[in-house]
Amino acid sequence: MKLLLLFFVLITTSAVAQQPAGQTDLVKTSEQYFNEKMASDHIVGLSAAIILDGKVIWQQGFGYADRENKIAMTPQTVVNIGSITKTFTALALMQLNEQGKLDINKPLKTYLPRFRPMAGPGISPDRITLKAVMTHTSGIQSDIWKNSDLESGKYTDIPGFVNQTCLLYPAGMVGLYSNAGYNLLGNVIKAVSKEDYADYIHRHILDPLAMSHSGFAMDSLQNRCKIYAYGQNFKVFELRDIASGGIYADLNDFTKYATCLLKAYRGETNSIIKASTLHEMFCLQNASVPIETNKKGLGWFMFKNDSTFAVYHAGSAGFAQAKLLLFPEKNAAVIVMTNTAEGGQAAEDFCFKLLPRFGLRVSDLFPAPVTGVVLDTSHLAQLSPAELKKHAGSYAKATSYATISVADKYLRMCENDEITILKPLSANQYVPYEISGNDTLMKKSGQRFFFINIHGYHYLIQRSGEREYNWGYQLKPVDVSLWQKRTGLYQQYGYQMLIGDSKFKSVELYITPDRVLMCRLRTMGSTNEIPLDVIDNNHALSSGVNAGFGGFTVTFKTNKDEQLVDFAGITFRK
Repeated sequence: MKLLLLFFVLITTSAVAQQPAGQTDLVKTSEQYFNEKMASDHIVGLSAAIILDGKVIWQQGFGYADRENKIAMTPQTVVNIGSITKTFTALALMQLNEQGKLDINKPLKTYLPRFRPMAGPGISPDRITLKAVMTHTSGIQSDIWKNSDLESGKYTDIPGFVNQTCLLYPAGMVGLYSNAGYNLLGNVIKAVSKEDYADYIHRHILDPLAMSHSGFAMDSLQNRCKIYAYGQNFKVFELRDIASGGIYADLNDFTKYATCLLKAYRGETNSIIKASTLHEMFCLQNASVPIETNKKGLGWFMFKNDSTFAVYHAGSAGFAQAKLLLFPEKNAAVIVMTNTAEGGQAAEDFCFKLLPRFGLRVSDLFPAPVTGVVLDTSHLAQLSPAELKKHAGSYAKATSYATISVADKYLRMCENDEITILKPLSANQYVPYEISGNDTLMKKSGQRFFFINIHGYHYLIQRSGEREYNWGYQLKPVDVSLWQKRTGLYQQYGYQMLIGDSKFKSVELYITPDRVLMCRLRTMGSTNEIPLDVIDNNHALSSGVNAGFGGFTVTFKTNKDEQLVDFAGITFRK
């Protein structure tokens, strides 16, 4: 173990002499944590920094930026920060908002008139504001993978691609993380500022902060790391989506960005943003969104309780990983960057383990429940068959679905042959029982199921303590006579993703006995069973919000004698 520790501890560039005892202990435990994780998690290279009282008290590189050539990972190693780019995009929009050049409360199409996606009943693109896109509550689908590398496409292609998709939910109803949405925001920045997105970020954020070792793939930056996964070195995948995940930075520059935001929040003079604007960005924005998984500000995720808050964003691009956690009221921050897919979990755990030091918990990330008061189980409600029957049907999750039927005075829920009995506490609240042994019912302690109507959708939500889990909404049975002829195996052809497990093999469509249309999506590394919600005769929605392959438009069409399926821009045919 001593040899491993000596091997992985390579360079420390910013240790501060005579640190206070608390800081010294923090630095030691941080070094020990990463030394152990480098070995146990097979991480090739990683760098990390801690900022306290607005100053960098520690930053260090571990392992290799380039294992094959024995080049050390240091604070000067450049890494793709992935989706943390979204915080730069949001900051750019707020600069323009601050200058009166745009209003984030106005519709997206005000600034991007060519934004014309397909819209279903009760869903209008006119209601999608810039703020809705910034908070991932717009209903715009998650991603579009057609021409997703920088050689094949560019971020200005995205409006045209989005126009070929359906809006999936009414704006403000569902939190659905959308890279496509942030690339539309990059187009807004270009249209309003009259500068290319990358040029704008350089001139108005990177250059004023002297982040001279940061930029985009087009900038030919020096000291870029290689990327690794499963013990192998992979070719770098340059993203087309530069406004949602295209920025590269080294740790030294990254700390400049973090300390600037901390100073700006405290009202200290800076050339980037006003304190009042940053306070708005760091204010909870999505409290009224009924189907949501995380608290969010503008461009940031939030940990928030009654006493304090933190803002956070993670990034992942081509197996590189980055994490940025800011404690604005405490004038502190944590940064971790790694060139290894397996390093992402260690990086996140390191950030989250520091939350209690600043008065927060991981649970402070989750929204307050929308299901209301949890009733006592001592008195079951007596409901008529008609009251029970309104909940009957199939509810789609990300990789399965649950079918609910009436069973005497109760509801019977079946998912993948697992049976749960739901006993009513009210017309819309039920307590679950699992079947054990010879039909013995065992109550699932602390759990409830709620049926809630939201904007015309009949949702099933599981409640466990203060956490809620969306099980999806009630699906309409498919028209078997129409969809049966489309079932079968479709092989991928045409444009292919260029990296890792996301390379696609096939799509197989089938209809279950419950009349649910299913899509068996095979990639090079996984098989995914995805329920589809039919939108119209030629379009469906892959169900399951913010999980796996949920939240995409699936399009069906014919070309001469071929039947085609388009899944998020990837084409399959049979």
